[in-house]
Amino acid sequence: MTDEALASRIDRLESCEAIRNRLHLYCRGIDRRDPDILKTVFWPDSKVEYGMYAGSGQEFSEMICGWMDDGFKLTAHMLGNVTITVEGDIAHTEAYLHAFHHLTRDDGSIFDWIVGGRYQDRLERRNGEWRIAFRRLIFDWYRDWDDTRAWANGLRGITDETAEIGVRAPDSWLALETLRRGVPV
Repeated sequence: MTDEALASRIDRLESCEAIRNRLHLYCRGIDRRDPDILKTVFWPDSKVEYGMYAGSGQEFSEMICGWMDDGFKLTAHMLGNVTITVEGDIAHTEAYLHAFHHLTRDDGSIFDWIVGGRYQDRLERRNGEWRIAFRRLIFDWYRDWDDTRAWANGLRGITDETAEIGVRAPDSWLALETLRRGVPV
């Protein structure tokens, strides 16, 4: 293998990892309702198509957080199969999505909604950084049912009294990182 071929292979591997990290960062930003994180995922001139929204990725980053604050108590976006094709400074991805949503209905009752779908993205590398230039969300299926988040009942000893139960914010990540470094919280 030539030096040029090796450099190309390393670039492709590093690009795929940077792209995968960017896709996961989107999930973290959307679940934490953090528009600053989301804005780092999209280029300023990016476009998104989500069915209920079509427009700028930057504007979407602001809009979606406010929209989700109205009734979305908790979300968890998880990516499954991710295919990535890199051609120079352009990449195309398709990432399978399962997204859990804990919601409030108009009548005040709580329900859970799970969506299965796919993100189809075109990413561009500019000045060495990969971000989304275009994103389309395809909804494949969904299910909803009454509230299943009754931790007071628990399962196998896991209750809201015996375990830390996740909430949208504040996040305990900083405390966890601090503990990993051995600094008392």
